[in-house]
Amino acid sequence: MNTFIYTALLLGLPSVLAARQSIDTSMRYRQLQRIEVLSQRAKLLKKDTLSSSLKTQQRLLEIPQNIISISSELLQQQGGLQLKDAARNASGVYFGFNSSLFDHSSSIMMRGFNATTTINGMPRRGNYGALLDDQTLFESVEVVKGPAGFINSVGEASGTININTKTPGNRMLNAEISGGSFGLARIAIDAGTQAKEKGFSFRINAVYQHMGSYLDAIKADKYVIAPVVKYNFSKRTYMLGEYDFIRGETRNGTDITKIRSEADAMHDRLGFNFSAGKGLPAAYHQTQVARLLFNHAFSNSWQVTVQSLYNRAPYSSWNMLSSETFTGVTFQPDGKTDRLAMHAAIGGRTFVSQAFVNGKFNTGILQHAILAGGDFTASRDTLANEFGLYTFPFFSDRIDYTVPRDSVGIINPARTSRFRYNTDYAAAFVYDNIKFNPHWILTLGLRHTWFNSKQTARAVPTRPAKETKISQNAFSPRVALTWIADSSMSAYFLYDQSFVPQSGLKASPDINPETRKPEGVPVDPQRNNNLEVGIKKEWAHGRLLTSIAGFHTIKRNVLIADPQNASLGYKRQVGEQTSDGIEVDVLGNILPVLSVSANYTYVNARITRDTAGSPLIGNKLPGAPQQIINTWVQYSIPLKTNRSLAFSLGQTTLIKRTTYTDKYLPDYTKFDAGICFTTPKYYARLIADNITNKRYISSGDIGRDYPLPDTENYFIIEGEPVNFRITVGIKL
Repeated sequence: MNTFIYTALLLGLPSVLAARQSIDTSMRYRQLQRIEVLSQRAKLLKKDTLSSSLKTQQRLLEIPQNIISISSELLQQQGGLQLKDAARNASGVYFGFNSSLFDHSSSIMMRGFNATTTINGMPRRGNYGALLDDQTLFESVEVVKGPAGFINSVGEASGTININTKTPGNRMLNAEISGGSFGLARIAIDAGTQAKEKGFSFRINAVYQHMGSYLDAIKADKYVIAPVVKYNFSKRTYMLGEYDFIRGETRNGTDITKIRSEADAMHDRLGFNFSAGKGLPAAYHQTQVARLLFNHAFSNSWQVTVQSLYNRAPYSSWNMLSSETFTGVTFQPDGKTDRLAMHAAIGGRTFVSQAFVNGKFNTGILQHAILAGGDFTASRDTLANEFGLYTFPFFSDRIDYTVPRDSVGIINPARTSRFRYNTDYAAAFVYDNIKFNPHWILTLGLRHTWFNSKQTARAVPTRPAKETKISQNAFSPRVALTWIADSSMSAYFLYDQSFVPQSGLKASPDINPETRKPEGVPVDPQRNNNLEVGIKKEWAHGRLLTSIAGFHTIKRNVLIADPQNASLGYKRQVGEQTSDGIEVDVLGNILPVLSVSANYTYVNARITRDTAGSPLIGNKLPGAPQQIINTWVQYSIPLKTNRSLAFSLGQTTLIKRTTYTDKYLPDYTKFDAGICFTTPKYYARLIADNITNKRYISSGDIGRDYPLPDTENYFIIEGEPVNFRITVGIKL
């Protein structure tokens, strides 16, 4: 009988519930708890709406754009520890070249172009600021494909990844302990009080993590502390304060890039790490974010939100270079090079403030959902590149990473460059979603952005600093039409335009009579147009969402290096870059016990027009995979007394990753797996990554003749070999 009752509850049969009305109170309470838990599991992997930090209050099904919301439950299921681990759950997201052991989210590709990140809907970086992430802060990760002026002042044509952080909700005290390959040791705590209708509530997350690497010598520690305090004045009014502190520290260097010839790439010993130096000063990367939010609902139809953010993101990195090329370590034909230290120091500060109103009203038969407001962003960033005074011999036939601790960090003052970059954005926007009847929604929107920047550069200490000022502004319209077939299906057409300010100088036709070289004039802003069509469909009583989207994106005035004026640091503006493609996403629960996250992307990103009529036309854009395929499937086996055993299997495939040459990075497919045992009070999870021990290039590029002459030079970061991680969690 108990087995029958459990099976019936699992399938959600209301008739069985009715038949059990005579069960005693304690048993009925336990069964009702079980119904609630299963219902949550069925919905956790699929979100119905975006977080309130992204401002819009529509259902995901009704938003005319391909947007994927990734829950913290799914990231935990996959053993994800940082933002790049979420990439597998949304079509077309590719974390490109990032030379640090830590994920700085510095090179994210979507739809063939670079993408940006936000935290709670606000920009969190300037121009140089290093960014650290940790899964313990994520309530959800939202991937917005294409421009979206309703999010922030500037809009990349590719899209935005938003981190939605944890806030007070239910009373909890959870702890996790993890251990695994490469010396991983991690402890995480998540504690909080119940959110109240009136009064204070809080939540705090904390992490300590120690880790090594498959590369020689590198050791790292990470510290996270994130308290959040919320005060509810009433049901309709609250204020929230949040502080996130993340610090990563590394020893013996931070760079994980390899520079190899075509013959040596992925054929030498995997652990070789020529950029490491045992004796280098310690390096650190740090991110601090303080947020203050106020929300007041005037009624069920109108509310106002004001939020501000201060982000400080300094870092100090140390690595070893070859003195012959001042780039990553490479050997001369005799198998020797002289290494010297490089130090990069960044000070990044960003202040953001936003105010917006959401409202609903009718004009005759038309139903309006209004979003209107403004925002301001100011960044103050500095960058210093310094090189060591002394060099140290290094031999390929007897690798010794040791360098003299007392002299390796002494800087050569003649080889120091410093940059200061100040930027200010301000914008006003209004968006209206007009519902004509239950089946049609017209979206109209407009954003106007003002941009000012001042860049000061001193490339050589003996030369005077060079200052560049830029002011730009633009309107960015948005028009969309959505057809709601029924409560579970929609189709849409979207035209969206975005504006990306750019800094730098381009050569003008005027020649300076003293230098006999072209004068420099400010570059034009980047303008992006995006056309998108798509279909969304919910299945399995709303537990599963599938979406298919096609896009045609054009970027104009894109900057590239000007080879004819390289010594002047001028840029060229490629006339046009175009990206076409298709995206397919499947996310949610097919059954309460069977969940799936799967996606496929095809992208054709290329240069379609060039102002100088150069042979670049038709070239593929570097760093853009042509195809990406991801899957992750989990099946849970219910056991007695509210326990379960879950088995997971995942796959990632990348095809035709373009480079600066006519060659592609090698394709690869890797497989991951997991097993998890769960009870109401604790769980144990084992994750195995790259279970076939595939050797592959996770990101990188290929160039010709430099630093190794007469060869294809591979600038690569290799993926981790087979590795394991076990996590035990306790819910108190």
